[in-house]
Amino acid sequence: GVFCRLFFLFYQLTGAELSLNDVNIFQNASRVGSSCFVFLTGFGHAMYFYARNRCRPGRVMQVLFRMNLTAFFLCATMNQPYVLYYVCPLHSVAFLITYGVIRIDQSVNYDRYGLRMKLAALALVIFVVWDCNLGIFDLVFSPFFSRTPPYPGVANGSLWEWYYQSHMHHWIFFVGIVYAINYPVTSLLLSKIEIMSNSGMALVKGTIGLSFVIALSMWIKGPFSNSTYYFGRMHPYFAFIPVLALVFFRNSTSFLRQHHLKALKTIGNLSLEIFLFHHYFFLSDHGDSILVLIPGYPKCNVIVSTLLLFLVARTTHNLTTILTGMMFPVDDDNKCVRSLAFFLIGALAFYCAAFALDAMGLAGTTNLCVGILILGIVTYKTVLDMTWTEYKNVGRQLATDLPAEETIIAKASPPIIGTMVILVLGISCHILSLAGASGGKLPLERTCEAYANDGTWAPVSACNEYQRGLDTRELAVGAYYRDCEDAAVMHWGWRETAPNLKCQFRSRSSSEIQKKLSHRKIIFIGDLMVRELYNALCRLLGDHTAGAYDATASDHSDKSNRIGNIHLEYKWAPLAFDQVSKMKEVRTKGNAGMKSPDLIVIGGGTLDRLHVWATDEDQASHNVAVQKLSKELDFASAPAIWCTPTTVNTPALSNEEKRNQMNEMTISEVRKMYRELEVESSANFVLDGPSYSRGRVSESYDGILYPKAVYDAGIQIAANSFDWLLPPADSEDDLFEPPLTGLLGTLSLGLMMVCLSMIGLFFLDGYYGFSYLPSLFVRRSDSHKRIYQETRTASAVMPNDLFEEALVPYHQRLKLPVHNLRAGSGASRRNKKQDSERGVEMSQQDSDILSLLDNDSLLGNQSISRRSNISR
Repeated sequence: GVFCRLFFLFYQLTGAELSLNDVNIFQNASRVGSSCFVFLTGFGHAMYFYARNRCRPGRVMQVLFRMNLTAFFLCATMNQPYVLYYVCPLHSVAFLITYGVIRIDQSVNYDRYGLRMKLAALALVIFVVWDCNLGIFDLVFSPFFSRTPPYPGVANGSLWEWYYQSHMHHWIFFVGIVYAINYPVTSLLLSKIEIMSNSGMALVKGTIGLSFVIALSMWIKGPFSNSTYYFGRMHPYFAFIPVLALVFFRNSTSFLRQHHLKALKTIGNLSLEIFLFHHYFFLSDHGDSILVLIPGYPKCNVIVSTLLLFLVARTTHNLTTILTGMMFPVDDDNKCVRSLAFFLIGALAFYCAAFALDAMGLAGTTNLCVGILILGIVTYKTVLDMTWTEYKNVGRQLATDLPAEETIIAKASPPIIGTMVILVLGISCHILSLAGASGGKLPLERTCEAYANDGTWAPVSACNEYQRGLDTRELAVGAYYRDCEDAAVMHWGWRETAPNLKCQFRSRSSSEIQKKLSHRKIIFIGDLMVRELYNALCRLLGDHTAGAYDATASDHSDKSNRIGNIHLEYKWAPLAFDQVSKMKEVRTKGNAGMKSPDLIVIGGGTLDRLHVWATDEDQASHNVAVQKLSKELDFASAPAIWCTPTTVNTPALSNEEKRNQMNEMTISEVRKMYRELEVESSANFVLDGPSYSRGRVSESYDGILYPKAVYDAGIQIAANSFDWLLPPADSEDDLFEPPLTGLLGTLSLGLMMVCLSMIGLFFLDGYYGFSYLPSLFVRRSDSHKRIYQETRTASAVMPNDLFEEALVPYHQRLKLPVHNLRAGSGASRRNKKQDSERGVEMSQQDSDILSLLDNDSLLGNQSISRRSNISR
């Protein structure tokens, strides 16, 4: 699970893609990693409640506080919805369900089938809520997750996001519960397998392992190698295959069980904090961009971000662990209730104070920093006074001499050090900001207009080892027709601006532009250059056929295109007079009640120089038309972008007339005239043609038109201007229609999981039937005897034969009820020597598991009292 999460994090950092038929396997692998953690949630808490026979409310408050404290503060400070940190509600709900099913009618938990019957009922409830589209999911969760309008990172509203995430993992925590209650049987079965002869052990383990390999192969070829949406639908029903396969192979030998990588253990302990904080230390804009701390040095940026992430994650982990142990001791329910009440009252008080400061206009950065420092010092003093007595008692238990009261230096140094750390961090962030550090995709302000056209074409190598590998895997291309030194592709890029300007221009993605132009109408008016910009926007929105060469299509005609809920129109207007006419037509339709455009892209001047420039009368007429055009732009019903002519490749013009009338020198005069007649000042933004075409002049095949990539760059410049030209519409929330929940569930696959769960519950197999497969091969057909008949355990092969033999000693060691486990007075009894021999081995395994539970490894809790007990 840790490996999968790290792979996904590296994928987001580098922007690399590893795909099979356009399938993002990094993202799919991250879902598998999340399932591993959810499996551990069900397993760990079920083991704790079952082995300890304690279902106290203090444990519930402790787990929920530890799991949600960091997310709560991130929601409050970053103004984010709770569902954005979906790991916290996902594990919280899994824990509450685990607690509820064991707590209800607790007296039957240690009957032969009591707990298993309750879990069977739970499986049916899971099936009805998530797999049957009956509206029960909405009924249960709509009070907690509303159908809010889309929010950054939660595109379809909170309720749908919660439905999507919970649906993806709604069976795997139950698989963990089943594995937990079958743990004694699974452990005994493994012990019996390992005391067989080498051939018998190899056959049994090999059969189970081969079965898992076959199942994994089918899973990889099937659900795993599909699109993200399809994988999300199928994953809850097949996630148990990779998870249980990992559990089996990880524990298949004693060597593997006795060794682990400490680095991965550390990362696993910090997994919650790493997940919550990596959004802010590595990524920005909800994963759409990378946080830049050291501009121009991406490797150094990753190293610094990683160190900061682990430092903050470890500090937060230790802090929340200590606070949880102090405020919510498991064995003191009254103190837990008081602590919870104090915490909720304190949070409410802070919210009220924040609203008051905001209402008075005092919520500035300086006031907030001073307030944080004061509150931190007061909180430190309060906690110190409340815990000093307990701290002294622990010191006496450890035979350590502690002073009766703290010295002045001891009291003052922590607040001073904390204040200095905050100041250093603040100054460091300010220095990094001045050096060009950026937090991602901030909307551009109108002040950035002056720098929007300031860019250049830069060569980027398309012939690198990564690209070679990608082409070999997906296109079966293993050789190139030229050397890598010559295989450079030209890409448009903006020049760096001063960090204080906050003008970070960037290439906009198709999904981003689709969201920006949603329910909008864009009209293009002009000559062939404007037509190519219209085609470029269509391509950016997903219509890759726009601008394709078609000899049957007319170049001098109007066009329209509807891409989703975006309406695009192009109106042929080669001359200034035509452009004035089209602008009047658009304004007249708007006055008549027809839908007005949200943006107008207009341009020209090249053909005017060719057709209306020969005589003084033509020039005067053109001058009047340009003045009228300027006035039309002033009174336009929508923001207007004026497109100046691109650079002319004079030698490529087809005839002498064009070379005389339309060369670059004469066209530059046209640009100057339009500027002097206030056309550019009347427009809301000027898309400067020479800026994005100057570096590609030699590629203009007819002197006027350029390759598609040039116009793609031009439309990217215009797309950046959308930030200030097209502010968010006031009615976007009203237009939001969230998807219906219940659409992801699959009835037949849900029934399959119910059946497999019944096999795991009532056939006592934590591997959901895989443990029974060796029984198909280990019996001899002639004598019906097993190949390991010489061992003492020849009568107990399958898990259902091991119920009493596994559960009775297990309950006796943990002092759990045993009288209801036996089938009857006539049930077989194992000899004492066999039980004692097996008991030693299982006790060691049990102690390993239960020590983890006592240390609350899933919570990371190591309270002061536990440390003192260990020290003694």
